[in-house]
Amino acid sequence: MTRLAIVSREDCKSKECNEVCIKYCPVNLTGYKCIVLDDKKKALISESLCTGCGICVKKCNPWDAIKIINLPEELDKHVTHRYGPNLFKLHRLPYPRKGKVIGLVGQNGSGKSTSLKILTGEITPNFGIFDEQKNPWDAIKKQYRGSELQKYFQELSTGNIKVSVKPQTIDRIPKVTKGVVKDLILKVDERGIAEELKTVFSLDKVWEREISVLSGGELQRLAIAATVAKDADAYFIDEPTSFLDISERLKVAEQIRKLGEDKVVIVVEHDLAVLDYLSDYVQLYYGVAGAYGVVTAPMSVKDGINIFLDGYIPSENMRFRAEPLKFKKSELSSELIDRRYPLISYGAMTKEFDTFSVSIESGDLFPGDIIGIIGPNGIGKSTFAKLIAGIDKATSIEREIELLRKRVVVSDDEEDEDQDTELRLTISYKSQYLDSENDKTVEEVLREANQEVVFSSFYKTELLVPLDIEKLLSHRINTLSGGELQRVGIAECLARDADLYLIDEPSAFISAEDRVMVGKTIRRLIMHRRSAGLIIEHDMMLQSYISDRIIHFEGDPGVRGHASSPLSVDEGLNAFLKLQNITFRSDKSTGRPRVNKPGSKLDKMQKSSGKYYLGDN
Repeated sequence: MTRLAIVSREDCKSKECNEVCIKYCPVNLTGYKCIVLDDKKKALISESLCTGCGICVKKCNPWDAIKIINLPEELDKHVTHRYGPNLFKLHRLPYPRKGKVIGLVGQNGSGKSTSLKILTGEITPNFGIFDEQKNPWDAIKKQYRGSELQKYFQELSTGNIKVSVKPQTIDRIPKVTKGVVKDLILKVDERGIAEELKTVFSLDKVWEREISVLSGGELQRLAIAATVAKDADAYFIDEPTSFLDISERLKVAEQIRKLGEDKVVIVVEHDLAVLDYLSDYVQLYYGVAGAYGVVTAPMSVKDGINIFLDGYIPSENMRFRAEPLKFKKSELSSELIDRRYPLISYGAMTKEFDTFSVSIESGDLFPGDIIGIIGPNGIGKSTFAKLIAGIDKATSIEREIELLRKRVVVSDDEEDEDQDTELRLTISYKSQYLDSENDKTVEEVLREANQEVVFSSFYKTELLVPLDIEKLLSHRINTLSGGELQRVGIAECLARDADLYLIDEPSAFISAEDRVMVGKTIRRLIMHRRSAGLIIEHDMMLQSYISDRIIHFEGDPGVRGHASSPLSVDEGLNAFLKLQNITFRSDKSTGRPRVNKPGSKLDKMQKSSGKYYLGDN
């Protein structure tokens, strides 16, 4: 057993806490220097001297800057890269295979993006050795001698492999690239397929538009098109489906599969349905987020995803999660929705813009009711949320949204006595795009939403711990990663005591593992408060898992949209998928939605029966 000591340089407050981690370390008391301060006055821990007593971890409270982790000794033989002493460590790498699409899946912070940086040559692996090496490529070739990676790194080192990379953080594209969409695509189009990409990725409507004004979905399609347009030997695509609707996701997946016919293609993806559809093999990542990550050997797609959900790797005899992830309604809640008396009601409404209009049918929401909103991008889903939230005003409206009765948030059957008070609807809204430039700390943002959230044992149990927010409390918003920012945005929304929760795309940048916990957290808090929820989401896995009913949008994206009244999950998803000409089935062992290959036996059978969605019944 070896010790892995991780010290967060941002969280470490060694001077402010009078260096208690040093004073109370039992090894330091013997005269050996297990914990010292580095040149930046941050704690530095000797992993060879550390006994794993955990005293420094306890004394570090409340900053939680130190982690001491026990690791099997055999992992030391497979260290690929470490960022520095007491920093993140990656074990093993994915295997690039020409003519195959390799899908990577695992929790955020487990090393997927680090792996891509190594395979593209952006980072040179140091194998945990921090001394400068005269020729690191010689060490790399020696390390991977006899493996599939040896030939790949040899060609990469000599410049014989050209790579094309789609980055994770698409919001930075307007900051580094100016001009219009057409100019960027034509500039990088080495394969002569600009016109084809224009049609496939629906870029015709934004072809002459400035990059700086594009939406998240438009930026994502632009980034993927620019990546595919390059004539490369290896393509590395990091999270290609964020902000895309289901139809767009499958179009992207189809293009990636075409690339994989004769190129090296490696994709990081958290939407398991899309990962299942586009991959030939998958490799899993497990470990402790921000501390270390381990890459498994390649597996078949079905087995790999099911093993990831189960949390146990038979070939390595490794359990990396206490409980399996399941997508069955029975796993989510045992409480039934009482649909006798509505809590909230809204009338039919329309909204007219210069070039776009949307019409919305009326609907009722009940206590504990969660309604999923699904439809293509540019069809009016976020506009609907803003109309309900009162951010925008409807052009015409049958009747305003109203609270019909007071919520009863008591454990027994008795209602509150004060039933004559004025009914005022309170709404908590998480927008699609979060403020990443905010200089406040996470704790300050959450306390503005609810003063009790940081100190209450209820919120700690039901919100902070499930969303893994506690360790981020001292971090500033503008330093958070995309996944961390998303979890904080969801926590801020749920921290408010409201009658209605409007949550726009909660899965963006969130790992598949965390999406299940996000769904459970949203469900538990809305049920506890007897409130209602409207959730805009493109991930079929999360949407079918969390929703009690579905509002289905249809129409002509960018021109007109129409929202149905709330429908049953099967009816709503079936109507949507029929328009997209896509069929989904439910995996027998895990309950997760799986896309049928177009033209397959199951695809034809479901289409002939009119059942485009076979969910967990």
